[in-house]
Amino acid sequence: MINFYAVYLLTPGPLLNPKVVIIPKKLSIHKISTQLKSFDVIRYPKLFWLISTLYSLKYPLKSGEYKFTTKISPLQVLNILSTGKSIVHKLIVPEGVMVSEVLAKVNAEERLFGEMITKVPEGYLMPSTYFFSYGDQKEQIIDQMRKLMSAQLDIAMSKLSADSPLKTRMEVLILASIVEKETANDEERPLVAAVFLNRLKKGMKLQADPTTIYGITEGKFKLSRLLTRKDLSLQSPYNTYYIFNLPPGPIACPGIKSLQAVVNPAKTSALYFVVNGMGGHNFSSTLEDHNQHVENYRKLRDSK
Repeated sequence: MINFYAVYLLTPGPLLNPKVVIIPKKLSIHKISTQLKSFDVIRYPKLFWLISTLYSLKYPLKSGEYKFTTKISPLQVLNILSTGKSIVHKLIVPEGVMVSEVLAKVNAEERLFGEMITKVPEGYLMPSTYFFSYGDQKEQIIDQMRKLMSAQLDIAMSKLSADSPLKTRMEVLILASIVEKETANDEERPLVAAVFLNRLKKGMKLQADPTTIYGITEGKFKLSRLLTRKDLSLQSPYNTYYIFNLPPGPIACPGIKSLQAVVNPAKTSALYFVVNGMGGHNFSSTLEDHNQHVENYRKLRDSK
């Protein structure tokens, strides 16, 4: 009889092609056996159930998302289920997204479980690539993002110069979020940061379009139209065409490069910048030069 069980455990199974199978939480061994048979991973589910019941006394079978290879034997199946080594997935959080977008993305992931209890203020999640397996908790993933942002803010604050107009973690995060939304060009981030810092030092309005957009959407959706002159006069604490200084909070989740740019800006006297129509911006120290760059851009745009 022992030889019979040994032969069964070591005999290649019926699976003809690799297959991914999810074993839900709290599934009984009997139902696990039935499910594996339905996916052609094993033969003789009753026999597998009997052996698995004894096997699990020492090596409990775990829920998860597993990939079973062609002709996998019952013993190999048991080894996989007892180790609990689920398939690892990626969750990519791009730079410049809003917290509402991140939460929606995490909530939409069916392999993650639980509820997100903690409310996350805008900007406090670090864009990066996160790894998870079936059954991991949503709150756990969000907590990783929060802790990583906090750690990067600590690093940024350690590099903040004494003469910077920024004095707090919040202020660094706010300006980094604005820089993040203004340019995706890593080389330009220190220049964009420098322009805003120069403006803050001179008591000028930041006049950053992304802040006006955030004042309209309140971070709940993406604006699907261009800004109007009426928008620029919006009496919102986030509209930097209306207020002086920084808005009261971040407008997005900035990446590491934007945080670094804010505490290590380029050395320039520039106070203005405008898109150049070639994937970058033109920077100016005087309004006259800035207006010329604006005119050049409009001519380039209209010629296309």
